[in-house]
Amino acid sequence: MRNIIYIIAFAFIAISCGEAKKSGSDSIAKHSHTKYAKGFDIILSDSLITVTVSTPLNFPNSEALIYRLCLGSKTNLEPDVISIPVKRVVCMSSTHIGFIGALNADSVIVGISGTKYVNNPKVFDRIVNGKIAEVGYDQGLNYELLSRLKPDVVFAYGVGSESLSYIDKLKELGLRVVMVPDYLETSPLGRAEWIKFFGVFLGKQKLADSIFNAVEVNYKNLCSVTPSNESKPKVFLNMPFRDIWYFPGTENYFVQFISDAGGNYVFPELKGSQSHPVSTEVAYKAGLDCDVWLNTGIANSLGDIAATDMRFTDFKAFKSGRVYNNNKRIGQGGGNDFWESGVVHPDFILRDLMKIFHPTLFPNDSLYFYKHLE
Repeated sequence: MRNIIYIIAFAFIAISCGEAKKSGSDSIAKHSHTKYAKGFDIILSDSLITVTVSTPLNFPNSEALIYRLCLGSKTNLEPDVISIPVKRVVCMSSTHIGFIGALNADSVIVGISGTKYVNNPKVFDRIVNGKIAEVGYDQGLNYELLSRLKPDVVFAYGVGSESLSYIDKLKELGLRVVMVPDYLETSPLGRAEWIKFFGVFLGKQKLADSIFNAVEVNYKNLCSVTPSNESKPKVFLNMPFRDIWYFPGTENYFVQFISDAGGNYVFPELKGSQSHPVSTEVAYKAGLDCDVWLNTGIANSLGDIAATDMRFTDFKAFKSGRVYNNNKRIGQGGGNDFWESGVVHPDFILRDLMKIFHPTLFPNDSLYFYKHLE
């Protein structure tokens, strides 16, 4: 089944675009393109921006959708032209908040799917003060509320064909829906590069490029100091859900994290970028001789893990005390910053993992996203 390609064309109307450039918004750079991201691409010129977005392979075939966006006010724009920078957006994923927050544009968010998972303090305050609405999830979306919010764009998140029903419903309501499948990227830098995508919509392309360029330099510099003469620890991941353990394929961006940090992934035979279900029995056997255990769900201590299943105390990593969870930065409402600013700053995650895998590195630094479970 072929990918669905959403072609987002930004046609600039001469008069309104000329007026917008005087307003102080970031001017549009020429010949921009992605370096690592595989899920989208941007081609810019003086009069046209074309963005292509590839959605998951398990989405049914669909006609290409064309969106035209123009710098300027909505006055005198054609009916199918969206004015940028967008002023009101709905985010269907916490990662969208991470990108938008990094661009200092969180004030444009008027609705979120999953407000209880928000970490960003500014966004959380706006939720508490009633300035950002909870719009619901998938089949439980509050369509009436979404219509009242009148967003310029709904940034959508979907992991399968079941998501199409709510996306189609949003379109029927006349709302602009843009898919953001950043989670399918095969590299940490590829996922972080989606900040350029949001930068175009928000009129902050230069800032987005600047942020990404700094992250890229930091990430590459860290990779250059990853120890090559030390043994690589074998790395185990996650916790089971209803007796099924989910492990990412070797093309997943997190497996790339492990490799770049100088570790060996426990399941090198799993292919692709999406997660694979593994029985608890198979996962248990694989975990027995792993050196490091990461991303242990909601566990805050070794005792929490033991309470889930005493067999997990047999793991080498559990016995040696090399268990780490990515929930160090939890916000007031319970949101985990790993899933927000972590997508923008893979360099921070990489530094954490390098320190975990090779404890002699960065001896004076503390972990940023991860905490050591005791």
